[in-house]
Amino acid sequence: MIYHGTLHYERNLITLCHATARANLEGMYFELSLVGDGTGRVELEDFAAQSKGRIRVVPLVKYENIPDLLAKSHIGVLPFPDEEKFRVSSPIKLFEYMAAGLPILATRIVCHTDVIGNGDYAIWAEDSSEQALFESLRHVWRQRNELSQMGSRAAVAAEKWSWKASADKLRNALEIGIEISESRSGT
Repeated sequence: MIYHGTLHYERNLITLCHATARANLEGMYFELSLVGDGTGRVELEDFAAQSKGRIRVVPLVKYENIPDLLAKSHIGVLPFPDEEKFRVSSPIKLFEYMAAGLPILATRIVCHTDVIGNGDYAIWAEDSSEQALFESLRHVWRQRNELSQMGSRAAVAAEKWSWKASADKLRNALEIGIEISESRSGT
């Protein structure tokens, strides 16, 4: 699994680490890479040091190297809590994970559900608690042989969020608006 971005405490990464360690203790084999820097980095490094190499904290990488990291991963994780600051927009990393062909493990919050909807390439944690993340890891483990197909579906879904797709939607909306305006004015 991979997370890349800021390693701030608010991102709920330490809770994901606890859930991952618990899953590993129950015989599921997960590796988690946390790539970035932030206020939670030291706590994450301390926890990772006790994980027998299954949790790694990786220093920041250049943006152009992120696709290489994602290509070596099997699932992108977004364990964010349901807080106002996470409700305002969808994280860029969600689109990067999808475009890289990674299935998504995410908390069921608006910034994720608005993009993914009922997409069958996501595994949901019902909230950001350790128990909910652990249950979602159980689900991932049961579906581990399907992750590649899920990732392919994520890549296809990402296409509707491209700049071109957004521009096409805007153009279509403007054309409809112009037609309505012209029909009302009689021109």
